[in-house]
Amino acid sequence: MRWSLHPRSLILYFYTLLFLSSTCLALVPPTDNCCISDKRFGRYCPTTCGIADFLLNYQTEVDQDLQSVEETLRNIKNNTSEAKKLIREIQSFYSTDGLPKSDRIEASIKESQKMMEDIMKFETLIISHDSSIRFLKDIFNTNKQKIATLKQKVDQLEAKCQEPCKDTVKIHDITGRDCQDIANKGGKESGLYFIKPLTSQQQFLVYCEMEKNGNGWTVLQKRLDGSEDFKKNWIQYKEGFGHLSPTGTTEFWLGNEKMHLITTQTTIPYVLRVELEDWNGRIAYV
Repeated sequence: MRWSLHPRSLILYFYTLLFLSSTCLALVPPTDNCCISDKRFGRYCPTTCGIADFLLNYQTEVDQDLQSVEETLRNIKNNTSEAKKLIREIQSFYSTDGLPKSDRIEASIKESQKMMEDIMKFETLIISHDSSIRFLKDIFNTNKQKIATLKQKVDQLEAKCQEPCKDTVKIHDITGRDCQDIANKGGKESGLYFIKPLTSQQQFLVYCEMEKNGNGWTVLQKRLDGSEDFKKNWIQYKEGFGHLSPTGTTEFWLGNEKMHLITTQTTIPYVLRVELEDWNGRIAYV
């Protein structure tokens, strides 16, 4: 037959034997079947029920001690499991001779190299973005200055528009049938004039070139720098094209219809003068 004892039962058994031995040494009955009163045992004899009362007084303290021991054992067991797990992980990483496995080292090296390559790519990308950001900032600052300049001009124009509108093109007040008629009426300054030929239903603007001798020339065409394209269709030549300016510095064609109205209003023949000027400023006319 095999006997087994629980640790807690073993401790209780030990305390029971200890208590019995100490009691027997301290209290010896003088005669048989006689109990000696003792405050520790109450009304029971020391060899009977008083032992149970005595043990019950110390049971709580013993239970607490046992719980503390069991908690310590559980902690040791948990720590042992964690240590074994760590050992298994270390053993899986290292070979039997204690050296790291070559395949794991190679994989780690490749992973590190890839990380370095990614870092270099990101650094290059950051540098490129920094350059682009600086370029965009320069453009932004340039545009900001241009916007400020344009805003200043707009403010000036708005202030100017609040003033009464004035015609900046100088048009002389004298009118006539043609430029010679205007010269005969006292027009002496070359510039823009309104004329109304006899057969015309309304007046139109022409450039008159006045001479000191009293001649007034009606300019039919002016070509200077090629700023006006003279490759036009028949309708455009009939109506006229280009721009008239008071200084005579723009290119134009007066128009076939207007020329016809000027030249057919009288039986007196008109004189056509063609004036040419070379690059050196020399003028000739026919």
